Amino acid sequence: MFRHRLFIVLAYAGLCRSFSTADCFPYGSAVLPKNLSIPDIPLDEWKCPPSMAYGFQGFSYPLEDPDCSAFSNSFESMNADFAQMKRDFGAKIVRLYYPLCLEASVFQNALKAGVANNMAVIFQVWTAFGQNDDWKTSQQAIYDVLESPEFGPIAPYVVHSIDFGSEPVTDGMDMIRTDGGTQFLKDLASLRAKANSYGIPAGISEEWDRPGDMSSEDGTSLGPIGAGVKENSDYCHAHIMPYYRPSISLPDSWSYIQEQIEWINETVRLPMMITETQWAWARNEGHPVERPGLTVTGYTQYWENFDNACEMFKSYQVGWFIHTWRGESTFDILYPNNGSYVIPKWRPRTC
Repeated sequence: MFRHRLFIVLAYAGLCRSFSTADCFPYGSAVLPKNLSIPDIPLDEWKCPPSMAYGFQGFSYPLEDPDCSAFSNSFESMNADFAQMKRDFGAKIVRLYYPLCLEASVFQNALKAGVANNMAVIFQVWTAFGQNDDWKTSQQAIYDVLESPEFGPIAPYVVHSIDFGSEPVTDGMDMIRTDGGTQFLKDLASLRAKANSYGIPAGISEEWDRPGDMSSEDGTSLGPIGAGVKENSDYCHAHIMPYYRPSISLPDSWSYIQEQIEWINETVRLPMMITETQWAWARNEGHPVERPGLTVTGYTQYWENFDNACEMFKSYQVGWFIHTWRGESTFDILYPNNGSYVIPKWRPRTC
């Protein structure tokens, strides 16, 4: 376990590379064996350093059908989608989002699809919006994959990281609203220790612009939960979401995003990715916000702002994901009626 934890520390410091970074995964030329066997390269030489983890990464990938036998939870569905993301957009990582299936099969299928397409996968514990303890079953399903004789050995080579929920603080997961986060931080630390024992980083995926818990009341420093999250995380998977702040117009959204990147970089000081940020190309009934700019033109402008800032993301070593692929209505890059792209003939650039 100590060796795996040391590897994670050194990898995030960019100190594990003794050979060309072109030979690493998922940004370099390293290729996963297709039979679920482990690569010939040792794990501490396999993963690319944070200096390569900037700009467009991939998509949030909703898995919001609790029926584990549903086609959307199958390897066939994931394999086809992963291949399309990689072919058409150059995606390197798939961020599982809201995996409502509480069995190991959904994570096994995602892992197999990652192997088949030579892509990394972010596992995520389902929070159930803080309404019950389903997170425990979801977490155990991930543990079952890590402990599996078939999938356990290859998992650290494919699983980029494990998030202890998407917006768990916002949702009040694990008694946060009862004890102020005491138990949540203990359970986060426990998940991190378990993941690290396999050589996999762990943390949460959350909004940091939350005065009073993630940030201080005046927004100048970490809040009580934010400080605990930082202490018990290997990275910062940040949600920067001007969509949900009606006071921030579409033209002003990029300034807010830049301010948040700078604040997190200076205050949280962990390797960072923007795992959730979104705009809608029409009114989103599941996430209704009344504001100008909810058009295809506005949607295109929002994502072009990210694409045009490739050099900035490179300087900060910050990656970003499009939220979402499909399943979240007008946040999706795919039109639901015909499967064509909202932004046609667009492939986020590299720099």
